Amino acid sequence: MWQRRTFHECASELSAISEDFRSAYTNRFNWDRAKRDRVLSDTSTRGVEVLRILALSIRSDQDAGLTVEDQSCVGALVTAATEAEASRAMATYRPPYQNVAGSKPLRLRQALNKIAHADPKRSGFFADERAHDLVLTGQDHGQTWIAVISLIDLCHVVKALPDASTRA
Repeated sequence: MWQRRTFHECASELSAISEDFRSAYTNRFNWDRAKRDRVLSDTSTRGVEVLRILALSIRSDQDAGLTVEDQSCVGALVTAATEAEASRAMATYRPPYQNVAGSKPLRLRQALNKIAHADPKRSGFFADERAHDLVLTGQDHGQTWIAVISLIDLCHVVKALPDASTRA
């Protein structure tokens, strides 16, 4: 029998991955360049995998009515942006996400959709000791969007959902 991890286990793992990434990115432990690069690469790869598992499995459960659609804010969304604005956001974003010009609050369901539909070649991030925010971009019916998602807030919201095994 296959045993899958639960939402809470994935959120806890993503929290730990984010902490490790931020430690390496800020060089909290004064690691040499080779070790920092290795940790950054490994945590990025693992983080994307866990984030996509969460996005697909929670959305699937929500679609089936097995999990509520939590209305907590996990980021900010700009629904109509130019390509130049998207590029600028990826290069210059600084927290808090509530201050993103022209944005509206991004709820969990929308954030999961943006994770699933983001252009993997056009993304960025901000990380320091207290924040780890993704800056994702994509297209919706020819219109460019920008989503800023706090991994820390996302993990807190997922951990507040009723726990369930992942299926995706």
